Amino acid sequence: MIRLIRIAVFAICAALPAPLVAQNYDVGLDAAIAGDYATALENWRPLAEQGNADAQLILGKLYDDGEGVPQEYAEAVRLYRLSAEQDNANALHNLGFMYGKGHGVQQDSAEAVRWYRLSAEQGNANAQNNLGG
Repeated sequence: MIRLIRIAVFAICAALPAPLVAQNYDVGLDAAIAGDYATALENWRPLAEQGNADAQLILGKLYDDGEGVPQEYAEAVRLYRLSAEQDNANALHNLGFMYGKGHGVQQDSAEAVRWYRLSAEQGNANAQNNLGG
């Protein structure tokens, strides 16, 4: 009987993360819109650490812009790269921008173009524009 309860509890817990992830992301988004970056970060950091590409992207943007955190281009690049490794088109574009400007990385136009192309292939209009097409 105890074994069945444990199995049931495990099954329920395994089913919970997706809705909780969405809820935490949305709570963070609402907080950021209201200017409450402490709450936004509190909700997004754990998601980013768990591999959520959207949370990694948005945290990267906060570090890129210095919104609610000190502006740290290297941290923005790290977070964008984690998101880009999951084929997030916006993160791919943002990495291209960082390489193009030399923010947090050595400026490298060829590397910027490489990231822009990967993003453009996914239909990112900003990346397509940056490539001239």
